[in-house]
Amino acid sequence: MYMSSLPCASPDPGGQEEKPLTDIVKKVIKGLGGQARPTEEEIRLAWQEAVGDEAAKHSRPVSFKKASIFVNVDRSSWLYELTTRKKQILEKLEARLKGKMFKDIRFRIGEITAACPGAGETKKEQGT
Repeated sequence: MYMSSLPCASPDPGGQEEKPLTDIVKKVIKGLGGQARPTEEEIRLAWQEAVGDEAAKHSRPVSFKKASIFVNVDRSSWLYELTTRKKQILEKLEARLKGKMFKDIRFRIGEITAACPGAGETKKEQGT
């Protein structure tokens, strides 16, 4: 039967432990020179560390496609500031995420979604 020939279907006669399929897939991807995609939380934390707390308040990674990360900023002044620091930010992201995941950062003015409830409320919404 086909199932008995799969490496995870039965214990290895050589005495090795069975490994979860996710571990095997990660090992294969790593062997091919790729990396598992970072989680949204890992990217958010890496972004905050790379740009600093103040810039992180005014910018937010919103998506990534191929080797580019797309970042919304709330004002043109932050768009300019972060664009001038693009190379430095990419180096910090590479170090934090352990590899060359991103080759480019695309900044655009857009909505900055609040990281925690209430963080993006205006004074009017807060009742002041």
